[in-house]
Amino acid sequence: MRFFIGTVLILVLVTPARTLGGGFNKVLQFPREVSLSNFVLLRPDFTQIQEELSICSWVKIYRTDHVRYWFSYNIAGSEGDNQIIFGTAANGQHFLADAMPGSTEPYATNIWHHTCFTWSSASQLEELYLNGVKIAEELTPDNSKVPTGGTLVLGQEQDSPGGNFDINQSFGGEIYRLEILKRKISAGEVADMYHAGMCDYPAPSTDVVLDWADFLEAEKSGEVKEVSAGCSRWDVLENFVGQEITDSVIAFLKRNF
Repeated sequence: MRFFIGTVLILVLVTPARTLGGGFNKVLQFPREVSLSNFVLLRPDFTQIQEELSICSWVKIYRTDHVRYWFSYNIAGSEGDNQIIFGTAANGQHFLADAMPGSTEPYATNIWHHTCFTWSSASQLEELYLNGVKIAEELTPDNSKVPTGGTLVLGQEQDSPGGNFDINQSFGGEIYRLEILKRKISAGEVADMYHAGMCDYPAPSTDVVLDWADFLEAEKSGEVKEVSAGCSRWDVLENFVGQEITDSVIAFLKRNF
C-alpha cells in the first residue's frame, strides 16, 4: 500500500508543542506590480509616544525605480501632513514633517533589511539605523511632540489621511515584525535586534505600543496578503505534499522533527 503526504497529514504534523503568538512567521507582502489599492490602514492611539519612541521592522524591497514608502503616519490639517514616513532610501525618511539627511542610494532589493528609527524629545535626537548601524541623525526643535489622532498606512504615502496616494510612491515588497515602542532604545539594543536575526522571537515587552499582531489584524486592502517568513522548520513539509512516503522521506522527517 502506498501512502502520500497530504493536507490532513500536514495539519497533524505541523502543530508544534509551543505555539508562538504575536504574528510569528507571518509576513505582509505587497505585490511587485504596485497598485493604489494595496495598503494596510490603522488609526492608532499614539498618546504614549508623543515624547519618545522607537519604530523597528524587517523590510524587503522589490523595486527602487522611485523612492517608495512603506510607512506613513498622517495628520489632517497639520503642516506637512505626513508626520512620519519611511521609504526605500535613507533620504526617504521624514519625522515631524521634516526630511532626515541621508544617502540617495536606494536600499538593496530582494533581501531583508532591519531598520530602526529612534527619537526622544528630551534629547532632541532622532536616529536612523540600517542593519544595526546608524546611518543618519538629526536634531528636532525644542519641545517637539508627535501629534495624536492620525492615520497610519503601510504600503502607501498619504497626501491626506488614508488616501490621495501616488502610484510612483506605492510600495512593492514585504514587511515583518514591525513594532512601535514608547521609549528610545539604545544603539546597542538596535544592534542586538539585527544580529539576533529576523527569526528571533523575544519575550513580549511592556514598552510596545503597537506590536506586529496589531498590524496583521488591521484593515487590509487590495492584494496585500500574509505569507511565511520562512522562520518555522514546519514550513519545509509543504515541499512534500502529494509525494509518496518513501524511506528517504521518513529519514528526513526523523532528522528534522
